Amino acid sequence: MPHPDTAERLLDHAQSLIQRRGYNAFSYKDLATAIGIRTASIHYHFPSKGDLGTALMQRYHAQLELELERIERTAKTQQQRLESFIKLYGKTEKQHAICLCGSLAADRETLSQPLQEAVDRYLKRSQEWVSQQIQRGIASGEFAARGEPRDLAATLISGLQGGLILARARSRPMLQVVERVFLQSLATD
Repeated sequence: MPHPDTAERLLDHAQSLIQRRGYNAFSYKDLATAIGIRTASIHYHFPSKGDLGTALMQRYHAQLELELERIERTAKTQQQRLESFIKLYGKTEKQHAICLCGSLAADRETLSQPLQEAVDRYLKRSQEWVSQQIQRGIASGEFAARGEPRDLAATLISGLQGGLILARARSRPMLQVVERVFLQSLATD
């Protein structure tokens, strides 16, 4: 009988492998070796790799929602909220990894339809949340209105995703630059 935490351990290791190698660069055998179980045991929890990836994205999305709720409760200004959002990516940068969504997006054409949709939902939610913060900041006078909030949000998400890739490739932090330039673009002067 499998341990109740086996599924979580599998998700943890799968996330690490995807963020470091990519979705197509690991197998159930890699997971089985890491966890110390048989590949058949993995199929018990996740019948296919697509099922594993979809479950992983559902967990990742749930974690995002918890973080966004925490940020909403604790940050007093829209700038603080955006800074806190950017720090979420900073944790990944410190691990010399790339965002789970960014890694999966790179392999999009080989993902199952449910997994593609899960990645899309995550990225859409992130962009919508950032856009809302920008809209609120413009409405309150905290930010200057220099473009459509949705476009500005897409720019930030793209900068963060690309920044993680460059940070990993160059072995040096990049997200501070993304944050500084993005927040300067919203400054009221």
